[in-house]
Amino acid sequence: MNKSIEIWQDNALTVARYEMSETEKNLLYMVVAQVRPEDSETKAYQVSVKEMAKITGSERLMGEAYKQAARKLMSRVFETTLSGGDALIATFITSARFKKGTDLIEIELSRYVRPLYVDLNKKYTKVQLAAAISLNSAYAKRIYELLCMYKNMADKTFRRDIADLKSMLWIVDPKTGKDSYPDWTNFQRRVLDIAAKEINGHTDITFTYKPIYGDRPGRGRKPVVEVEFEVFYQAKPEPAQASNLHERLVKQFRLRPDQADTVLATHSTEVITRQLYDIQTKVVDGKVKNVGSYTAKVFGLETKGKEK
Repeated sequence: MNKSIEIWQDNALTVARYEMSETEKNLLYMVVAQVRPEDSETKAYQVSVKEMAKITGSERLMGEAYKQAARKLMSRVFETTLSGGDALIATFITSARFKKGTDLIEIELSRYVRPLYVDLNKKYTKVQLAAAISLNSAYAKRIYELLCMYKNMADKTFRRDIADLKSMLWIVDPKTGKDSYPDWTNFQRRVLDIAAKEINGHTDITFTYKPIYGDRPGRGRKPVVEVEFEVFYQAKPEPAQASNLHERLVKQFRLRPDQADTVLATHSTEVITRQLYDIQTKVVDGKVKNVGSYTAKVFGLETKGKEK
């Protein structure tokens, strides 16, 4: 698969509320990557089961598994608010036809979801197809899309109300109000930390997050009311990679600019990315207090002078 292929979608779809499995999401990714503005509204897009298995590394998933995924995808409903203020409730696809004697699936998009991939306003999200499909967790895929909304913005730090975030990820069932992870620790460990492990070091972006606490009721523990994310974009192709790694080393890992220059001159981008992922994991686990000093030590730099 061409790693430069990108998916464009309206921000209204990025923050929409819906539930979807990893296989269903990958199937949808393969469809929308083919959509073009000049296509007819009823065009059916072909997806190869063999190609899907090769890309995802899920050779064990056979035709029946994708048939089940397509069936579930047809019943998935998303809810969002459009740019004009209208509330939209719709499905993603209207049909899935499995071609006899082949490994091909012909899928037709819903007439209501298709415009969200082609009739884009000024607020849209650009996602790297290869990166999105490589993520194993369905939550990681949705969080990656959310982070991509901000990767090209000047201010890459944003907050999401935790109730809205859980609603978007379908962790809170809108019908019953049941919260799959009501405890912050479980939500952090099973959703955010897994997303960070998959996204950081394996896609074109990395991110950090921290809880924002509200007022404490009585003497109880302060509730988490928001999650603050900071996005660091590692642009591709390769020539732009060094510049973005330099930005990450200085802003996220607190090196001086001259130290960042040394790291880039003496280490490959693959080694740097892997080391930064390991450092960030230790930071999240609370094992590193002075990230600048620790990063300098990891890369064999002199730590004399003022650390950021």
